[in-house]
Amino acid sequence: MIREHAVVDRRLPKVVAKGNLSEIYLSLQGEGIWVGVPMVFVRTTGCHRRCRYCDTEFALVAEKQARIWLGWRKGKPELTVDNPIAVQQVAEWVLQASGQGRLANWVSFTGGEPLLQADFLAELGAMLKGLGFRILLETEGGLPNRLEKVLPFTDAVAADIKLPSTTGEPLDWDEAERFLRLVAKAPVQACVKIVVTTDIDEGEFERAVELLAQLQTSQSDFRRFCPVALILQPVTPARFVTETPSMELLLRLASLAQRKLADVRIVPQVHKLMQLP
Repeated sequence: MIREHAVVDRRLPKVVAKGNLSEIYLSLQGEGIWVGVPMVFVRTTGCHRRCRYCDTEFALVAEKQARIWLGWRKGKPELTVDNPIAVQQVAEWVLQASGQGRLANWVSFTGGEPLLQADFLAELGAMLKGLGFRILLETEGGLPNRLEKVLPFTDAVAADIKLPSTTGEPLDWDEAERFLRLVAKAPVQACVKIVVTTDIDEGEFERAVELLAQLQTSQSDFRRFCPVALILQPVTPARFVTETPSMELLLRLASLAQRKLADVRIVPQVHKLMQLP
């Protein structure tokens, strides 16, 4: 439960961590296994990847200012503030946007790539959990060293496996495996997402499925907190991608994955369908 009329305790030692944000707002989660859950989205700015289908292109590079909606995102933001922003201030805006927890008790760290600011998010996550919030980390799934800093302060992780054939960029499979092993050992909810485009390489897809299957059979911790759902997300046209995959392709991939994984789902970006941010 969020503390009634919670405020960030200013008697605590002065917080010095600051982060660069793109926006804060209240909306519904539109992806993965948390579809429909009200959340306050804390979107960081900056990303080291350039996926062909990126739908938050504005957050790829560092933004000088952040847009803050102190509630449901509609119209112009209530605040436009300079980056970087102190952890304590961000926590206060999250409280306001969530209606002191009455409208949402989940916070999503998203981006951009939030783990590029791991120290900032660890401090923010600790503060928000102290206020009673639950934390979802949405990440590209390839920065295990940075994940270790944030994972103790998260309740759930949505990690991508970004296949080279769909993103147009290479994938470090060893780092992806290290990342997923850390998630597997942690007491968190989790799902793994693969964005499906018309030019997806089925060999790469099967390699990703095999990686998840090996984790399921080799990790006792993985069994305890899983099965982790594999989400096949049909791409929403954006940036350099204009076509959507056919249902035949999606069902064929789902069938391949179901041979080795217990929980495979086809879930589009529901917030896009509902015309939400």
